[in-house]
Amino acid sequence: MTVKRPRSTPASANATEAFDKLRDEISLLHAAIEGLTAAKEKMPDYSPTLRNMADRLDRIDQQIESFHDKPAMRLTPLTLAAENHDASRSFGAEDRRSVKQAREELARSLGCVEGMIKQRRSTAEQEWRVTWAGTGGFLCGTFFALVGIVLSS
Repeated sequence: MTVKRPRSTPASANATEAFDKLRDEISLLHAAIEGLTAAKEKMPDYSPTLRNMADRLDRIDQQIESFHDKPAMRLTPLTLAAENHDASRSFGAEDRRSVKQAREELARSLGCVEGMIKQRRSTAEQEWRVTWAGTGGFLCGTFFALVGIVLSS
């Protein structure tokens, strides 16, 4: 049910107040619109800054596109790992070959050194034998000379 309110003031007074309120609200709206227009006119122009930013973004996009053309950018972690493994195997084989060559060269050098040592030993042994033979010959000769002197006297 609707409740009707009693009218305490005459209709003409209500209309006058309503028009006054409406007039006040319209003047507030008019002032607000003028303020917005003034604020819009005072707002700086960002067009050059935005154009500059757009140009820089275009250059960055071009640089990024040029990166995609580089061969290194096509490599994946899997291909990098495979290439690393292959390189380590080939360098390992090369290292093994170098170590083998060094061992063979060392063995040859040691063989030469051992030969020199044996030759020096045999030379020393020959000199020792010659010295003993000479000493023995001298002692035998002296002995026979003494025997010959004793027998002839």
